Amino acid sequence: MADVNPQLQGDTHEDITPINNSRSNKDASSALEIDSKPKYALEIRVSDPQKKSGDHGTTGAYVSYQISTKTNNPSYHKSKGSNVSDSDNSKLMMERIIVVHRRYSDLLLLHEILANDHATCIIPPLPDKKVFQYIAGDRFSQRFTQKRCRSLQNFLRRIAYHPILSQSNVLKMFLMSDDWESYRKNIAGALPSNKDEVTDAFMNAFKSVHIQNEAFVEIKDKNDKLDHTITKLDKIFHKIVKKNDTISEDYSKLGTNLQDLNELVSNNKNIGKDEVKNLDDKQLSQNLKIFTDGIIQLSYGLSDLNKYLDYEYLVDLKDLEHYIDSMRQLVKLKDQKQIDYEELSEYLTKSVKTRDNLISGYVGSNFFTNKIEEFTGINQDSSRREKISKLENKINSLNIELESAKKIADAFEKETLKEVNLFEETKTQELKGSLGSLADHHIKFYEKMLDTWTDIDSNLK
Repeated sequence: MADVNPQLQGDTHEDITPINNSRSNKDASSALEIDSKPKYALEIRVSDPQKKSGDHGTTGAYVSYQISTKTNNPSYHKSKGSNVSDSDNSKLMMERIIVVHRRYSDLLLLHEILANDHATCIIPPLPDKKVFQYIAGDRFSQRFTQKRCRSLQNFLRRIAYHPILSQSNVLKMFLMSDDWESYRKNIAGALPSNKDEVTDAFMNAFKSVHIQNEAFVEIKDKNDKLDHTITKLDKIFHKIVKKNDTISEDYSKLGTNLQDLNELVSNNKNIGKDEVKNLDDKQLSQNLKIFTDGIIQLSYGLSDLNKYLDYEYLVDLKDLEHYIDSMRQLVKLKDQKQIDYEELSEYLTKSVKTRDNLISGYVGSNFFTNKIEEFTGINQDSSRREKISKLENKINSLNIELESAKKIADAFEKETLKEVNLFEETKTQELKGSLGSLADHHIKFYEKMLDTWTDIDSNLK
């Protein structure tokens, strides 16, 4: 697995600036183009998954992952006690590697803290813990841990590429601290519950924005199409992997049978006058060996290609599906803020209409209530003035809340647009790298097979 974000080395852009609520969405997009890169390079590699027995009072085994970090951020090296001065250049700092070991629950905590601290950011998804391998008890197999290793690296790579998340203090602590376990124990119980957010999301689940920004209509449509395409590719390549496994196994069996046949030919030694036949058998044995070696090489090559497809390419496709879903969740949260504003606006409109009706003397649906009050001796004029006064206070309060809700909705929309633009950049870069790697592995496989069978053909002649 390659190091993360090598192209970031040398980027020196400043951190993103605060939102200016008076700017248009176009201005927000322009700001993102200027400040969409992290200030420092951050290359992260996840490798060497190792099964560990439970310790520190825990029960059961777990998998520990080695996380290696290379960065030109001076604070990382100074905190580690390295002799780094401000005059050291980026290249020199990037040569130093910081290594820590973390388990899945550590990355889960990192995800939760980032989601809590950066509500307007698209937090990259983690691979789900509740997968079939956990139920089947196969979570320590090489296939499972290597694929999870790839997913965890994708998670950290996306954080490293994000201009805000990459500068997070908790990320720095996670990537370099030798005292992470103490930090984890202190912070784990202090995280706020997201119960209110879940309730709000459920309440607004069947509501939609009345006036949607056209940009978000286009964003949703574009990503629905992308998600459909990625899902389709995922299904196709799963079939390819299964088919390649079968073909590779068939070639392996053919190679074994040819080896058995070659042994029979080699042991068939004639004595005396059949020297010509002996020479023919010897030549046949040599040709069989050459051909068998080619079949075995084909089996190995196809198996290696299939391992890349299964362990890396398919994992990248599935992670991209989850990443698209994370972007959707942020857009839904933006819609929730917009719905809150629209409902407040409707409530204010109704309150103003009720007040105006009372001022004009129109009782409307309150006719029977007014008659009952009149029958019980309540002064109608006094009651009406009191209702108008209460409504005035409510309208003033609603105006303040509406203004606040409007600012929140507008700011959230601008930040979401910036996050979506950054998502598009990251997604494009990932797809380009993934498809390029897919092409490279196929080219390498076919070049090797061409060289192998060209040699076989010349030797058989």
